[in-house]
Amino acid sequence: MNKSAHLIGGLTAGIAVSKYIVPNVPYNGEVNEVVGIGAVLCGAILGSLLPDIDHRNSYIGRKLRITSFIVSKTLGHRSIVHTPLVIFAFSSLLFFLAMQLTGIIHDISLFFVIGTSYGMYSHLFLDMMTRRGIPLLYPLTSKSFRIANFKGGGIGDNIAIISCSILIVLMLLDFTVPFLTGLKF
Repeated sequence: MNKSAHLIGGLTAGIAVSKYIVPNVPYNGEVNEVVGIGAVLCGAILGSLLPDIDHRNSYIGRKLRITSFIVSKTLGHRSIVHTPLVIFAFSSLLFFLAMQLTGIIHDISLFFVIGTSYGMYSHLFLDMMTRRGIPLLYPLTSKSFRIANFKGGGIGDNIAIISCSILIVLMLLDFTVPFLTGLKF
């Protein structure tokens, strides 16, 4: 997937997290709702690009050249950085660091970390729709898994962008499916 697809995927994940998960997260209450949602969305957008740090020509790879060079040379593209286990470990580390903070910085950091985590998972989900897939079960196996067979930069990106745009509109309109009682999008 390309940068645009990952960005809108991250935004979709951020809106979903802000709407359905963040209201249930206990925090100190020192930030208002708008700041918390902003932190989640910023984190989700950053997280949606972060796994491509292992590709030197990606958007984030060009912004963080030295880090990207090191990760790319040592790990390669779509290897360990594109696995749920590594994202879980990285998110856990960020969460641990956020929990060491106090006051308003704690709350903003917590929301940012939650957004970053879900943004990274949205990246993996979208990359699973490409021909190359991702090593989903690493370290058990390095075999790549995919749920679709789209070429990167092709129609799959357009489908992802349109689908995510529709989901965003439905979430913002608080759309409820009448025949599925209690389920909201």
